[in-house]
Amino acid sequence: MNVLVLRPERAAVRTASALGRLGHTPIVAPVLTIEEIPSAIPGTDYHAVLATSANGVRKLARRPEIDALSRLPLVAVGDRTAEAGREAGFEIVHVADGDGRSLVVETRRVFPEPSRFLHAAGADRAFDVAGALAEHGHDVTVIELYRAVAATTLPAAAASALAAGAVDVVLHHSRRIAETFLTLSAAAGFAEQVRALGHAALSERVAGAVRLAGCERVAVAAQLDEPALLRALETFAAGASPSGGGRSN
Repeated sequence: MNVLVLRPERAAVRTASALGRLGHTPIVAPVLTIEEIPSAIPGTDYHAVLATSANGVRKLARRPEIDALSRLPLVAVGDRTAEAGREAGFEIVHVADGDGRSLVVETRRVFPEPSRFLHAAGADRAFDVAGALAEHGHDVTVIELYRAVAATTLPAAAASALAAGAVDVVLHHSRRIAETFLTLSAAAGFAEQVRALGHAALSERVAGAVRLAGCERVAVAAQLDEPALLRALETFAAGASPSGGGRSN
């Protein structure tokens, strides 16, 4: 299948490689660009670092404080973020189940007593990790290290593929990606074509944005990681009915 990949460039290249190994043809058309925010890091006196994305860890790794911070435990939102943490020099890494709520659960498991944390975050956050932990007596300093900037027009690769009828499925890794793509594609005159496509979403929250645009062929990953998202994609292969790897609505 021809699969439209909309996530930021670095991650999109990785997803494209995975799609190629599965026999699909990726069309890389990022609708978000990652920009670094030159925020000052307020010291290194914490019990642990919290990370809700690999981008946050990578931006933190560029700061001079990383030598001291990497000696602390890292609580990562998921496997990809944990991998970025190890690459940045963190040796003690705890891994949550893929979203902010599970990060809070894992943090409280590892640190049951009130503790001080540095949250390496992006400017846009789907869940208030700091607020949730504060309710249990923890002190969280949030440092915004990057922002995801939305494209103002539909990427040329996406426009060309849609115009040629050369897209079978769209991958949606986040709600913001989905909303940005749906807005830009409609503005470019492709709303009807997009509604007819298959859409694979990372979560029910992401899928909700797709359904709001009138798309009916929506498969949802069974868990919050890319392997599950790619399994959901397979529900569209050769007209297969949904099963196992995803939930279709």
